[in-house]
Amino acid sequence: MIVGIVILSAAGVYGYIESRRVESVIIAARDIPFGRLITPDDLAVIDVPYYRPEPLRGFTSPDMVVGKYAARDMKANDLLNASMITDMPPDTPVYPNGRQLQRNMVPVPFSLENVGPINDSDRLNIGFISSDPALCDRARADVPLGSVLPPPPPLVVTESAPGYACRLMSGVEILYIDGDIAYLHLTPAQAITLRALQARNVQFWAERYGQTSDPLLYMERMDASQAVVPELTRPVSETIRIEPQRTPLYAPPIGAPSTPSSTETDAGDQ
Repeated sequence: MIVGIVILSAAGVYGYIESRRVESVIIAARDIPFGRLITPDDLAVIDVPYYRPEPLRGFTSPDMVVGKYAARDMKANDLLNASMITDMPPDTPVYPNGRQLQRNMVPVPFSLENVGPINDSDRLNIGFISSDPALCDRARADVPLGSVLPPPPPLVVTESAPGYACRLMSGVEILYIDGDIAYLHLTPAQAITLRALQARNVQFWAERYGQTSDPLLYMERMDASQAVVPELTRPVSETIRIEPQRTPLYAPPIGAPSTPSSTETDAGDQ
């Protein structure tokens, strides 16, 4: 019994001593913006328990961090780890939520004022309202690549011209949300299309859409007189109009290569 008590007491003392062990780790002494070269003045050292969860391991020496670059925005007192630094200056813009703007893509700010609750893992269907017959012409949009486009209809906009709604794009990815502004992940062609419509002073609208939902028709125009009861009462599986995958506006998902493969290109041409 005496030997057992001694062993238990020694184990308890050893366990207490081990639980009090600490290790120095590196934290950010101040805010470090994405892409900045890290200097000794950016860093501080704190003591943390030696036995701690793996995500709190971090770096134990400033020499492991100084001279490298911030892979994302860091706040003062953030514990630095390997995912937060990079050996080379980042060449891809990164947003505070960690999303990256892919090569050859552009971010376009878009108002979410009338969209309602939404987060950056959702998609947007974007459209506009107009009375200009030259806009949202699906026949022109479907002309095969390389063909000579017919001239657009003349601009004839009068107060008596009937208005219509046009679904312009479907399933647009969101890079980042800042208040009521979403930064959309678009191709340059998609971006300049939005700008051109803004120049026509059209009224934009958008709707929240799921990541796994089917992409709806681009350039789908509807006049109020086209609304019929069967369309409103049939199940969505019978009325949804899917975009045929033949559009040149190729938008890769965030994190995917920005250039379509030869297989994708051939499928699109078909």
